[in-house]
Amino acid sequence: MSDISLPTPPAPKKQKLGGYEFFRSIGSPKYVVAPMVDQSELAWRMLSRSPLPSDMAGPSTPPTTDVPYPVHPGGATLCYTPMIHAKVFSESKNLSKGGDGHFDLTHGEEGSHDPLAGIEGGDRPLFVQFCANDPDILLAAAKKVEDRCDAVDINFGCPQGIAKKGRYGSFLQDDWETIKSLIGILHENLSVPVTAKFRIFPDKERTIAYAKMMEAAGAQILTCHGRTREMKGQLTGLADWEMIRAVKEAVNIPVFANGNILYREDVDRCLEVTGCDGVMTAEGNLSNPAIFLPADHPHAHPPLWVLANRYLDIVESLKTITSKSAIRAHLFRLLKPELDRNDAIRDKIARASVSPTGELTEFRVIIKEIEDGAKAEVDALGSSWRAPPIDPATGYRKLPSYVAQPYIRPSPIPAGAAGSNGKENGADGVSAPGSPGPGTNVQSPCVQRDPPCSGMAASRCPTRACLTHCRQIRAVAEGMDPQVAAEKSARGELAGMGCEAHEAKYLAKQEKASLKRKSREDTKALKKLRRAELRDSQKANEETKQGKQPTEAGAEQAVTELVA
Repeated sequence: MSDISLPTPPAPKKQKLGGYEFFRSIGSPKYVVAPMVDQSELAWRMLSRSPLPSDMAGPSTPPTTDVPYPVHPGGATLCYTPMIHAKVFSESKNLSKGGDGHFDLTHGEEGSHDPLAGIEGGDRPLFVQFCANDPDILLAAAKKVEDRCDAVDINFGCPQGIAKKGRYGSFLQDDWETIKSLIGILHENLSVPVTAKFRIFPDKERTIAYAKMMEAAGAQILTCHGRTREMKGQLTGLADWEMIRAVKEAVNIPVFANGNILYREDVDRCLEVTGCDGVMTAEGNLSNPAIFLPADHPHAHPPLWVLANRYLDIVESLKTITSKSAIRAHLFRLLKPELDRNDAIRDKIARASVSPTGELTEFRVIIKEIEDGAKAEVDALGSSWRAPPIDPATGYRKLPSYVAQPYIRPSPIPAGAAGSNGKENGADGVSAPGSPGPGTNVQSPCVQRDPPCSGMAASRCPTRACLTHCRQIRAVAEGMDPQVAAEKSARGELAGMGCEAHEAKYLAKQEKASLKRKSREDTKALKKLRRAELRDSQKANEETKQGKQPTEAGAEQAVTELVA
């Protein structure tokens, strides 16, 4: 026989799972953290996976055959990265930046199975989300992360102007051929599944056809955000759970619902109403990363300083750098209930910095100040305090300011149009506490005026009015004719007549503006002095060349003018 050796046949490719097989292989995750720009970074994902220390949350559930990752009490069971621009990422040569800073490929922590910040299971399961409109560019970007994630998600939901300019996100929803190509190329060429997140159309039939098209193209999980492309900013309004339910019933793959989540009870009702396999939240998670704790858990609404310090602990323990903008943004959102009462603390957070060696001491001092300031309220409520049930009349629960609670965003939809979730408007579609009942058109926190005010400062005013209308309301209450009050207000003659919160903030702004003006004037004066010194220096050089004695008269005159 010949001694010629035959080449070893290549190892068979591992079968790529899809649909419910894939969903079960990552633990059938029900509690999902949404992709959020500069907000679902690694440190925040780790906090969301394990929001409380074990002595408060209780023991974690170890991995099993059915659940391959440990489950931490109240933690998210799946996280998405922030949306990454595929073109920038694919062309990046700086691996530590990964294209846009949202996925660090150098330190090996993002997408790692190893414990991070003492949290078992690491950064998994993880879906990496991209935006793109070119299939080849998208594939090149996805190839860089396919071995560090469980799936690659495509963003078909972003409604912002930058997405319109770049022709991605929800601005592809009328170009089905491109969408099919983007999903298809990843489905055929990646070793991990492709998933998709999208917004609905106003029309149910078109929305269903849209979802079925993505399923046919190769998407293995769909996330349906129950709002249209136009529902954003002040027009956000209520997400349509019935539309999400229709999508779920129309496809044969797992579906995540997105929208209207403020409390754990909303998560449970959303699963029941929509029939979906999981619930994704963005704003609910940002305000309370422990949102997935059962409603009756003693720490379902933990103290703000517990969450803030745990987040900072995670940031400091990671090799992966967390941007200062992300740290500040998270603290602004986490601590909002206290910041709404204390603008000075907001300013301190804005000025706080990270030390050269990465310590977050300045931020911790601010958090300690909040904790100390809340001591009297904490002591008054006692250690046995538990969050009360949601008030069925308002859809909210009354909470002390020192615990995590949802951000209530004003929304322009009528209060009577509550829809399937029983709430009316705001963050993820619910109205501000204390707003008028059904049948009242609530368009902003200032409910006394027609049209209502849009200023968010109204939420802190006893009359729930903006500064201008607060002054008018109080002037009229003191006997001034309404028309006269309006005219005086237009001329700026009611200064000082508003509520304490408004006037204090107004004075603080005036003081800040005055300091800015003085700083600009000082800068201009310094520049003028330096120009004078430069002119005199040049003149002295010329006189020296000509054999004359240099004079300082010009500089002295400039200084005299400056002092004057």
